[in-house]
Amino acid sequence: MKKIWLVRHGQSQSQSFEDDDVVDPELSELGRRQAARLVKPLQHLELDLILISPLRRAWQTYQLSGVQSHRCEFDSRLIESDWGIAGWYQDILPVSTPDLAEPDRHNAWLEPVEKRTAELVADLLKTPNDNILFFGHWGIFNHIFAEFAGVDLTKVSVKAPMDNTAISLLELDSDQNHIIRYWNDRVHVSDILR
Repeated sequence: MKKIWLVRHGQSQSQSFEDDDVVDPELSELGRRQAARLVKPLQHLELDLILISPLRRAWQTYQLSGVQSHRCEFDSRLIESDWGIAGWYQDILPVSTPDLAEPDRHNAWLEPVEKRTAELVADLLKTPNDNILFFGHWGIFNHIFAEFAGVDLTKVSVKAPMDNTAISLLELDSDQNHIIRYWNDRVHVSDILR
């Protein structure tokens, strides 16, 4: 059975109103504490692949989570939704990332979120990897949820919120059934969510 864990980043400095940068802010102090709380729920996962959004708040969350895999890659298809604004990320390009993972090979920064999601999920369903972990953002995860569940967001509005550092698990069984095992698990940070 293929398992795909989704982890949303910790609280960003734009969420805590410490920084006006809404495109690529760093984690707030609370966000760092939230990310450190991921160590316990993620420590026993045996992962084949970790994909990380190259936006700072996502890779900082990955870094603080302590989780490891022999394959770890930055993937720009996991960046936050563009909220329907063409060129949302234009002003921050090119983005440099630390040596935490293999460099992004998709260059999807200016692609619409719908296209990024469709390609990512299609690749995900084809990959031989069974245990995959994503570090990303609520907007893209909402689109992944809809794509995985077969919901056309151009015809119906579906919102699947995720709190900061929440964990969700999607599964694909041998009969190709798409299973949403759990969504927005936040018990590890329930006392420090805002």
